[in-house]
Amino acid sequence: MNKPLTIIAEAAKKLSPTLITHEIGSDVEVILYNLAKMIRNEFNSFVVISFNDAYAAVMRYLRSIFEDSEKVFGPDKLISINPFLEEDLGPDMIVETSDPEIIAGRIGDAIKGIDKALFFVLGLDLYGVRHKSELALMIPGITKVLSRAPGNSVIMTFNTKMFPESILEIVNSFALNVIKLEVKVVGVSIKRILTIIRSPFMEYNLKSWRYEITKNAVVFIPEK
Repeated sequence: MNKPLTIIAEAAKKLSPTLITHEIGSDVEVILYNLAKMIRNEFNSFVVISFNDAYAAVMRYLRSIFEDSEKVFGPDKLISINPFLEEDLGPDMIVETSDPEIIAGRIGDAIKGIDKALFFVLGLDLYGVRHKSELALMIPGITKVLSRAPGNSVIMTFNTKMFPESILEIVNSFALNVIKLEVKVVGVSIKRILTIIRSPFMEYNLKSWRYEITKNAVVFIPEK
């Protein structure tokens, strides 16, 4: 088990929640696509919780690259929080409020009876731009609700460049697995770097890989 995506997939099945922090240019959408392709069939259902049209944006990008994007990343259930564009996708539930307790409660109602599910939570950063003070309530509220049934796994994404370090520390503290995607400029070249910050596999923690995106694969090269 020396491939980063395999490590992340196994970590997500073993512990939850998993947080993937990212920035513009890191192609987090492709990482999510590949993770979904690897593990969604090991769960009874695939559910997406989307804030502020985040799922619609991810799918628009994936459709431009992968012919099977709908099959791989089309959820069994879509819950849209404060959507605009996503209303056209016919979500299973629409929640229009910024109140963390109401949002968590409505999500709980929507997933009642679901177990061994894979949850992708997208757009928490978009929610946090307007409601920074609510993130400390929103994230634990959602993860508690989603983790209630046995066998569930929660994967969340968060754009780190939109917030100060103090907010990031709060967000990181709620995750058992933490994966960092970043973009580094080295001379005249740009490198995408994946680092496993925290996972149940101690031998891989704090290890980094440079990765390149192609239409057929994500190629990883260990960082020295």
